[in-house]
Amino acid sequence: MVSSSVKTIRVVVVDDHTLFAEGTVSLLSSESYISVVGTAKNGGDCLNIVKVEHPDVVLLDINLPDFCGTDLIEKIKELDSNVSIIMLTGQNPEEYVNASLNKGAHGFLLKDCTKTEMTTAIIQASSGKYYFSQNMAQYLRSVIVGEEISTNIIETEKIHGTSLTPKEIEIIDLIAQGLRNREIATTLGIKNRTVDFHVSNILSKLGVKSRLEAVLIYTKEKVESAKIG
Repeated sequence: MVSSSVKTIRVVVVDDHTLFAEGTVSLLSSESYISVVGTAKNGGDCLNIVKVEHPDVVLLDINLPDFCGTDLIEKIKELDSNVSIIMLTGQNPEEYVNASLNKGAHGFLLKDCTKTEMTTAIIQASSGKYYFSQNMAQYLRSVIVGEEISTNIIETEKIHGTSLTPKEIEIIDLIAQGLRNREIATTLGIKNRTVDFHVSNILSKLGVKSRLEAVLIYTKEKVESAKIG
């Protein structure tokens, strides 16, 4: 449950598929901390809404009748540099991920994502963090701007009774020490978006919603593993 003191997140939904757009608006309208301030079926309408409403987050379909979504990112940012943009796609997004992130997008959602994923992505993006759909790992192996995320590292290992990778283990150990994502990025010499991606994977793999829960479960597994060893 979100506190009533939390600032309402203003969202614009941009998708030329009416059924998907209406369904998204309906889902988000049930959340008291999210307000959909506009919907658009094309890039031109999107820009007009952003210019007037100055939303916190734009859910942006990659394929629009008049724009490629990646090209629209820059135009949105020109109108309001504070807007966070989450790309939506129902197809293989691999060729769009790198360009979208480099132009200023704050994440990707596959259209078959859950409501929980979508609302989590909106919350993350509204606070300047990155979010990637849980099913996107296969598309992100080599596109997080040339960093350490690659096929050989994405592949999971059974460590301390979990399926966390060595890099995820390194990150959750730093989380347990009280470091925030930005501090972890600085410590490891990687980008904030890379840490956000790993943290999202950690929460998903451990089946939890918060960093604290993740640390508690990981610590418990670590202790039990040590006893067995």
